[in-house]
Amino acid sequence: MAVVAYVSGHGLGHSAREVTVLRDLPPEIPLFVKTVAPEWFWRAEVKRPFTLIPESFDVGCLQTDSVTVDIAATRAAWEEQNQRNKACRADEIAWLRFVNARLVLTDVASFPLTLGLPSVCVANFTWADIYADYAGFEGIVAQLEAEYAQATLLLEAGLALPMPYFPSRESVGLVARVGSSHTLCSGRSALIYAGSWGMPFPWESLERFMGWTFYTLTPPPRPWPGNLIVLSRETMPHEDLVASVDCVISKAGYGLVGECMAAGTPLVYGPREGFAEFAVLDAALQAWNGGMRLESEAFLRAQWPLEGIPTKGSVSRLPPPGAAATIETLVKLWSAH
Repeated sequence: MAVVAYVSGHGLGHSAREVTVLRDLPPEIPLFVKTVAPEWFWRAEVKRPFTLIPESFDVGCLQTDSVTVDIAATRAAWEEQNQRNKACRADEIAWLRFVNARLVLTDVASFPLTLGLPSVCVANFTWADIYADYAGFEGIVAQLEAEYAQATLLLEAGLALPMPYFPSRESVGLVARVGSSHTLCSGRSALIYAGSWGMPFPWESLERFMGWTFYTLTPPPRPWPGNLIVLSRETMPHEDLVASVDCVISKAGYGLVGECMAAGTPLVYGPREGFAEFAVLDAALQAWNGGMRLESEAFLRAQWPLEGIPTKGSVSRLPPPGAAATIETLVKLWSAH
């Protein structure tokens, strides 16, 4: 009797949240994961047995960079995905029967919730919330809300939008990976996380930050400044890297915000237009003593006030309870059906 997890491939945030849960799912529960997120990420993070199937059932937002959404392209891609979902519905139901699926988990596609099995959505927002801000998406939003309403249960993962269309919910709190700190360099250090789509920073200007060493996982355009080090993803777990630097410079996304809060690592970030969840994340970061929001122009021009970054150890750590609570609920639901 298997659990089947449908995880959005939009960025790595959805996968980062779900690996935190699924890697501790009891080993006697067969696990299938359907996602187009990178296989290397799942293999590195989830050590228990599982079957990974590279399939997608949602679109998310198509972006030109980490902070800009292409709304017209997003609509066209959603229409195509919706037609694929309709066409594969009978086959997907038959496949779930074939693998003896007992419980469906989604983060955060709506289509899997309509396939007739007990289902859980683990989320702090859905695509219905995101698309509600886009002109001409009214019909799409109505369909998505109707599909999300078929979930057996919403496990609200902290820093959440209201999501009133779910008929039943439990709040589990923030779900995030918790890292361990390591010594990286003799001076102060920052992780620049450019995301899957990159950041249009003037990378060569980083040399003006005397006494700072910058780390990144995505090679920027050359030439690189002398105080920028491009790390391979195998260097250390991402959550350890977040816990080891003096600050992180990036967009405010759920997974990264959670890792920074769990580690007590300050986050320097700019605004994100077209992302409904930003207001909630921004409010939480401003209430915490480690959030440093800049205006868009200053953020993208690397005009970062790093002299004001709190010293290491002075920012509150907020342990995330969500993974353990989510696992407990999933096991109960799996056992009950």
